[in-house]
Amino acid sequence: MNAKTAPSAQPEAPTSTTPSRETTKPWLWAAAPDTPLTEDDHPFSGKWIWFTPLSLLDASWTTIRAATQDGLLGHRSKAGTLINTRPKNDDTRRPICVYTRDWRDIADVQRALTNLRALGIVDVLLYKTDSDTRRGRYGTGASTFVAPATKLKLVIPKRTREALEHHHAARTQARRAAAARRKAPTTNHT
Repeated sequence: MNAKTAPSAQPEAPTSTTPSRETTKPWLWAAAPDTPLTEDDHPFSGKWIWFTPLSLLDASWTTIRAATQDGLLGHRSKAGTLINTRPKNDDTRRPICVYTRDWRDIADVQRALTNLRALGIVDVLLYKTDSDTRRGRYGTGASTFVAPATKLKLVIPKRTREALEHHHAARTQARRAAAARRKAPTTNHT
């Protein structure tokens, strides 16, 4: 196991709960405490994606699953199994995804990244919104955030910066309108 790309988890014996042995489902899931796996997606949810080498998939999933169940990462995580393939994908890797509830909550996105790095994951990590996934947005330019290899710093692409600026401007405008309504004199209709 390459210490530069994999967490230091002890490999577990292959079972149907390991991605390399699962033959009926494309994903294996884990949830944080008090989070059901059947929970609906949050409207602004997103995920850190680590394209894990097959040779490290089971040990890596063991580490991510445990950290998720301990509440150290996001509210859910999932690992692609060997039957999880898409055309034009690299067959030597599978995705492991760590979900956060709101991609606009940069502090929470950063917290999850910091904890992933603390687990020993030093590869490039990509963050993508679930809404982009539902729209079929894949490949170059689809990432909301990027964490270069070994770095804790979020790289925020222009498209994401513009979306965050629009979100913050809309929130500011809504707050101002609410404040104006509170200050406006009420008319007494008799």
